[in-house]
Amino acid sequence: MSSAVGKRYARALFEVASERSKIDQVEADLGAIVEAVESNEDLKKIMLHPHIAADAKSQLADELFKSHVGEETFHFLNVLIENGREVDLVDIYRSFVQLANEARGFADAIVTSAKPLSTEEQNELAEKFGQTLNKKLRMTAVVDPAILGGIIIKIGDRLYDGSLKTKLETFAQKA
Repeated sequence: MSSAVGKRYARALFEVASERSKIDQVEADLGAIVEAVESNEDLKKIMLHPHIAADAKSQLADELFKSHVGEETFHFLNVLIENGREVDLVDIYRSFVQLANEARGFADAIVTSAKPLSTEEQNELAEKFGQTLNKKLRMTAVVDPAILGGIIIKIGDRLYDGSLKTKLETFAQKA
């Protein structure tokens, strides 16, 4: 769930990216920064530590990201650091992706199944749920044998639970 602060910053960045026709680039850049920070514990500790000076964080961001991301994203990262909001980076990224998806008519869906789904099955699910929501779905497949059978689809805040495990639990509660 995104914070109010994350949504405000994401909207501001989205407006700039939209005006400059760079939504895709900014989304990719922001995703790369989030991935770099989240996957490197040392970098994460430095960037999120409240007692490390903004200047030091800006210098580190300059060394790591300036030559790898677009001007808009790099400037935005420095604004976050200056305002002490780098801790909101993941929330901002999620909110930005939601805004970008809305603008494109896309939605991200996570499909959980007991065993791997074929590409054909994923495409069929994307089409059926996409028609229902009037959006084009980007699917991420997750395998979780604990659901026993059926599927669980999460699209934004919506959860469609057709798992055998949930059906059995519901049946047991009624019995």
